[in-house]
Amino acid sequence: MVIDEILAANETFVGKHQPAHLSHLPRRRIAIVTCMDTRLTHLFEEALGLHRGDVLQIRTAGATISEGQEVNGDLIRSLAGAIYLLGVREVAVVGHTDCGLSHGDLARVTAAMQALGVDPETLPEKGADLLRWLGTFQDVRENTARTARAIRTSPYLPRGIPVHALVIDVQSGKLEMIERGE
Repeated sequence: MVIDEILAANETFVGKHQPAHLSHLPRRRIAIVTCMDTRLTHLFEEALGLHRGDVLQIRTAGATISEGQEVNGDLIRSLAGAIYLLGVREVAVVGHTDCGLSHGDLARVTAAMQALGVDPETLPEKGADLLRWLGTFQDVRENTARTARAIRTSPYLPRGIPVHALVIDVQSGKLEMIERGE
């Protein structure tokens, strides 16, 4: 199993690791909401000039807020903790090109769920509800802007925090500003 490889690598790491004395507070006082896509892992830090401890990263499928989660979902809860407990004073939502959630094919999703044992009777009757729950979208720029607007208007977050919307190209690493928060 992969977990066994991870545990073995961790043992090796711990044997060589020199602990860094980093604060749990992000040095640059910004939270970056981005996608969980594995292609972003090293590209992201290099393309944005980030180092360990600089920013608080929140990764979620599609860098999106699923419909119905705009007010009190996990992303808003995480940002509230970042702002009120960790001193974050700016937020950037960074979507990316070629995102897997931009390919919301209901038949494919439903078939994959059923193949892995999810009872079809437990799925929403309307397919669009399932795709909305997953957070699928058609246009990464619109989705990123929508997520930034949901953060800006959340009743749990202060109005004075700038929230930016950007898109990063997964091939070149180039950032495009979609909306600049003020």
